[in-house]
Amino acid sequence: MFCQDKIALTKKKGKAAMRKNRRNNTKKERIIMIASSVFVLSALTMTGIYMKSNNAEKQDDGYMIDFTALEDNVEDKFQEIADNQGTELDNHEDMGNTADNLVNDIAEDINSLEDDLDYIPMEAGSGLVTIPGLTDGTNEEVADGSMIDGNELEKPGKGADSTVTPSPSPTPDPEPEPEPATEQKEESNEDTEAVSRTLHFAESDGLLRPVSGEVLIPFSMDSSVYFSTLDQFKYNSALMIGAAVGDTVSACAEGKVVAIFQDSEIGHAITMELGDGYKITYGQLENINVALNSYVDRGQAIATVAAPTKYFSVEGSNLYLKLTADGTPVNPEALFR
Repeated sequence: MFCQDKIALTKKKGKAAMRKNRRNNTKKERIIMIASSVFVLSALTMTGIYMKSNNAEKQDDGYMIDFTALEDNVEDKFQEIADNQGTELDNHEDMGNTADNLVNDIAEDINSLEDDLDYIPMEAGSGLVTIPGLTDGTNEEVADGSMIDGNELEKPGKGADSTVTPSPSPTPDPEPEPEPATEQKEESNEDTEAVSRTLHFAESDGLLRPVSGEVLIPFSMDSSVYFSTLDQFKYNSALMIGAAVGDTVSACAEGKVVAIFQDSEIGHAITMELGDGYKITYGQLENINVALNSYVDRGQAIATVAAPTKYFSVEGSNLYLKLTADGTPVNPEALFR
């Protein structure tokens, strides 16, 4: 029993000793941290003081201006000016009087220079300045209030009469006499009259048959027709009329040539305006003898029939004829007269 009490007492003493050691270690750590913080702050403070002193020394490197010294030199400068003028300065009042005298002398010199000018000084915007290319040809007001042409201003000489003598205006070149009219010009007038020709066409007027052959492929927009060379059925918006190579093609109606072109399917072709929205196209042509924008009369020979293109090699030589009214295909065969 006694042994157990002794062991328990020993344990209590051991725990108390451990708690005491922990408290001592904690105190030591706090002291070390405080000492370290004080050392770091001291080092930073000393560093800042050192850098500040170095910057101050660098700034004062001999290039700084002492403005207080300028005030001390003012009296010396005035004294130097007075010495050059042959006078002595005793106080600041004399300095001010000397400065006023210098300003007055300068003003008198300027006035004397203005008196020596041999022309009237002019200012921009006063109406007396002549700018080449800008005020040329405009009326300007001179000193006496009269108005003259801006191109005719002359600078008066010193002591001369102040009136301005305008320079003589250049004599315009004589206009060339018109050339007498020639026969060629009369012909051009006739062409102009031809261009102004007004065209009119109505289906009731009918169409002249351009060639005398039979129809090889009829116009058909309601049902498809057979194309032998292509070996297929399709709609046909034109009319193919059989004709021999070299046959003359006559104009179906009066019209104006608006296009002369070549197409892989219909070969060389001509398109004419008939008036009132109607156009007619002739294809499979050669030896075209009309010009672009020229007018063609009804029945006038316009070309001859050419050899067929590869699209009509089986059908043989023919005249391609297409009529439209405002772009809509019309059967030309129904209008033949």
